[in-house]
Amino acid sequence: MSEIWIQEEQLNAEFHEMVGRYIRLEGPIDSVYFISETMESDDDRDEQRDFLLAFLIKQDRYPLYLTFLCDDMMAEEFEKEFNELGIEYSYELLKEKQAYYTFFKRVTYHPRCFTLPIKDARTLSLALEHTFYLANMNEFYSLSYSKNLNFELKRVKEWGRWKNVSIPIFKTEEDTTFITIFYDGAGFFLFSNEDRYSSIQEVCSTFPEDSKVVQINDRLLDI
Repeated sequence: MSEIWIQEEQLNAEFHEMVGRYIRLEGPIDSVYFISETMESDDDRDEQRDFLLAFLIKQDRYPLYLTFLCDDMMAEEFEKEFNELGIEYSYELLKEKQAYYTFFKRVTYHPRCFTLPIKDARTLSLALEHTFYLANMNEFYSLSYSKNLNFELKRVKEWGRWKNVSIPIFKTEEDTTFITIFYDGAGFFLFSNEDRYSSIQEVCSTFPEDSKVVQINDRLLDI
């Protein structure tokens, strides 16, 4: 059984700093929640992934668009895996430039942005099994019920130095619902303009049957 903490968030500067990666919303959003599996184990990252998978399967809504970023070396392996598994995908090269070092030289590359249009629970399970470790590594990773995401190159200051960064921008239309992952894969943020997620009680009603809510905001529940 999964034990769940759900918290309603406010769209303020503190929240945007917590979400990270300079995520921007293009338009209003009605509701945002942080949801995390709280049971401790030797590998709680797998439990976070497993709960996210169970939650998405319970929603039973497709297509669901999985988007993530990776470097060029990892991209070749993903293409091979997706082709072998029969998972549909597309990708684009972002304008941002990153670098890694070999023994002989510095290699620059453009991050690869993969999008997987997921149409059933089997494909969803395979996709998360083979890609969710990127979220654990704090690479950008999101899931959305619409194609509402694009990236823009922006100049930002990090650790006293200016750099060009790919900024994820979500267009928040009337029926928007999408998910981004918290640091180290330790939970996720649910953003929505839909009635079905308009309150904590509504969201909890969509949790899998074998889960138990143990904390709502700052209040621990009797269990």
